[in-house]
Amino acid sequence: MSETATKEKAENKAISPADQTRQNSENISELKVLVKGIVDKLQKTPVYPQGANPDQVFGTPHARKGEDPLTSRGYSFSKALAYMQGYLDPEDCKVELDVSNRFAKAFGAQGSWRAGSSTGSGYEWGGAPTSQGRRMLVPLGMDMIPDGCSDCDRAYRREIKSLTTASVSNLDLDEMDWINQKVYGRKSNYGRKDLSWLEETRGGGLVAPPEFGELIELLRNKEAVVGAGARTVPLPPQGRIKYPRQTGPSTAYWVGENKTITQSEPTTGDLTLSAKKLAVLIRSSNELIRFASPAAEALMRDDMTKVLALAFDMAALEGSGGDTRPRGVIQFAGINTVVSSVAGADGDTIMPEDIYRMIAVVEESNAEFKGFIMRPKTLYRYLQIRSDAVAQGDKRGLFVWNLVRDAGDGIQATLGGYPVTKSTQVSQVRSKGAASNLSYVVGGQWDELLLGTFGALEFSATTQGDTAFQQDQTWIKAIMTCDVGARHEAAFCLLDSLIVNA
Repeated sequence: MSETATKEKAENKAISPADQTRQNSENISELKVLVKGIVDKLQKTPVYPQGANPDQVFGTPHARKGEDPLTSRGYSFSKALAYMQGYLDPEDCKVELDVSNRFAKAFGAQGSWRAGSSTGSGYEWGGAPTSQGRRMLVPLGMDMIPDGCSDCDRAYRREIKSLTTASVSNLDLDEMDWINQKVYGRKSNYGRKDLSWLEETRGGGLVAPPEFGELIELLRNKEAVVGAGARTVPLPPQGRIKYPRQTGPSTAYWVGENKTITQSEPTTGDLTLSAKKLAVLIRSSNELIRFASPAAEALMRDDMTKVLALAFDMAALEGSGGDTRPRGVIQFAGINTVVSSVAGADGDTIMPEDIYRMIAVVEESNAEFKGFIMRPKTLYRYLQIRSDAVAQGDKRGLFVWNLVRDAGDGIQATLGGYPVTKSTQVSQVRSKGAASNLSYVVGGQWDELLLGTFGALEFSATTQGDTAFQQDQTWIKAIMTCDVGARHEAAFCLLDSLIVNA
C-alpha cells in the first residue's frame, strides 16, 4: 500500500470515546490557564482614589461622532451640496469628504480638506478658509482623473462607480427627508404618498367614474340681422323667387289750358333671390356614435345647425356677393354712407352726433329707421362719451346718453332712442390707412331686409363610399339653401372705419 493511501486511511479512522474525552480535558486545562492569567493582571491593577479619571485605568475610550466612516451607504450628491452650502457638518458626510481627499491627491494638490475655524466656512482645502464658502471635489467625470495615480487606480474608479450607482439604486428616503429638514426646515416626504381617490394606483381605482352633467356649450356669436328684425321668406321649389319693384316714379307737371302734358315714364326692376348652398361636413368614427349615442349625434346636429345659422347671418351682414354667396347689407350698392365727424387717416373717431346723422339719412330716404347693429364695445364706447365741462375738449361734463335707470335695471342698449343689437358678428377687420382693426355701425329699417331660405336644414348621413366604409366611419352633412336681398337698399346706412380698440 502506498504512503498516500496509508495517510488517507489514518485520517478517516474514527476517534474513540476515550481519546475524545482526553482531548477535551486538555483543552479545558489550557483555557483555565488563560483565564487565570487575565485574572492575575486585573488583580494587579492599582486602585485610584474616588473621582479619578477613568482613562487613567482603562485609557481614553473610543467616542464616535457623526456617521461611521466604514458605512456601506452610497455617495450622496445631496449631502455634498448641503455640506458645501453650510447646512451639514463634516461628521455627517465622511464618505463624500473621503472621496474629495482622494481626488485632491490625484490632482497633486498639497494638503488635505480640513475643518476651518468656527467662524470660517467649514472644510477647506489647502489652508485657511475663504469667503467663497466650502469647496469640495465631486465625482462627476472619472475620465478626467490623470493616469498613473496610485490613490485613484482602476480599483478605486470601480469603487467610486459603485458608490454613485448605489446612491441612485438604493435611495434612502429617510436621509432625503433629513437633508430637506436641514436645508428647508421641513420634511419633503420623498416617495411617500397617501392614498388618493384621484390616482388609480393609490385607491382611485375603487372610485366609480364621474357622472356626466349637461353639455357645456360653446360661447358663440349672437345672430345680428334676425335679432334686429330682418324678415325670413321661403324660397319656392324651383329655388328662385323674383320680386318686381318700381325703381323710378312718374313725373307731374303744371300745365295751362289747352297745353300738352309732358309724358313721364316710371321705371321698374326686380329683386331676385336665388338659392345658394351653405354646407358643413363632419366625419365621425362609428364607435363614438355607438357608445356615446345619442349624446354624440345630438351634439353634432346641434353644432352644425348653429354654425350654419351664424354663417348665414354673417353673409347677410358682410357677404361679398356672387353666384355662390349672398351679398350683405354693408355691400349694397344703394346703401347710404355716413362719414364720422372726426375722420382720421388711420381710422375715424366715434362721435355722438353721427348717430343722429345716420337716423336722418335713412329717414331722408323715406324709410323708417328701426335700429342699429354694432359690436358690444362699440356701444359702450358711445355710452362713455361725455360733454365738455369747462374747457373745450376736456370731456368732464354730463354723459351725452342718459344712463339714469331704476335700481336693478341694466343699461338699456339704445342710442338716440332706437334699439341696438349687439353682436360680435360685426367684424373688427375693416381697413383705413395703416389700420386694419376698425369696425362699423350699420342701421336702418331692418324689416326691409329679406332672408330667403329653402325649406329646412337638410341633414344626411352615410357609411358608404370613399374611405368611410373601410374606416368604419359615418359622414354627416348639413346643407342650408338661402339668399339675402333688400326691398329698398336705401333703407340702410353705414358708418364705417371706426376706432373701437382704445
